[in-house]
Amino acid sequence: MADRPTTAILHPGQMGAAFARQARRNDVDVVWLPTGRSAATRERAEAAGLRPVPDIGTLVETSLVIISICPSNAAEDVARSVAGQGFTGTFVEANAIGPERVGEIAKLFEPNGATVVDAGILGAASTRMRFYLSGPAPGVSAVARLFDGTDVAAIPLDGGVGTASALKLAFALWQKGARALAAVSYALADRYEVAERLCAEAETEADAEAERTGRSPFSSPEGYVLPAATRGWRWELEMDEIAGSLDATDLPDGLPRAVADVFARWAPLKDRPAEDLAEALALLRVGNRDAPRPA
Repeated sequence: MADRPTTAILHPGQMGAAFARQARRNDVDVVWLPTGRSAATRERAEAAGLRPVPDIGTLVETSLVIISICPSNAAEDVARSVAGQGFTGTFVEANAIGPERVGEIAKLFEPNGATVVDAGILGAASTRMRFYLSGPAPGVSAVARLFDGTDVAAIPLDGGVGTASALKLAFALWQKGARALAAVSYALADRYEVAERLCAEAETEADAEAERTGRSPFSSPEGYVLPAATRGWRWELEMDEIAGSLDATDLPDGLPRAVADVFARWAPLKDRPAEDLAEALALLRVGNRDAPRPA
């Protein structure tokens, strides 16, 4: 494979166009398929310096690397359209989908002998993006080289197809789920006109938590998770109360109910602390949802 082979991006939305723009800094020939795309997409592609091709067959024949960056519900359709043309190069599945779906997509390319690289994009298009890559080492290396010296930091991961997607989804759950929790918490406080006091308490707790465990929950997972696991059996009922209050004020109550389920799975730790982080995490698996509740 050439050091920086002709590369296709399907499809250049804001994120795809940002990736294309960075690859073009390395003089990578980036192609795209304008058929059926909107005027806004066409403008982005032209501004990013992408070269249009007339049809999917030409795109597949022209490209040695194809990067799929599309809405997650379209990931399989995009992959099938490429695999169906007999693509034998490197297909980069860079959408926000689960490891299991990535594995199924990889199977589409097995008859062709193509290489499938799993990718997870972290960061906004306007910032330095992190492009995590997993899968066959030669394919990972070839894709990483496309972005040498650019504002896309290509980061290889140990592990096969699915590893990068798992990181992407785990990060998204923490980053975006935390915002949803904050929004519903604030809405409840606002309903009872104590939002200002909630914000003050949140700032106080954030400072205290930083002193105890570091800058984020993941600076010290053991210090952050294990205390919650040990006390979680007491917090399940509190979450049920919160859910009732949210329901009474016409706010979404699913979040605290889900949190209550997490705490319920830590019921076996009522009378003793977890021995280690692995034990606490093991109790979260689905097989433990029917663990006996503490009296």
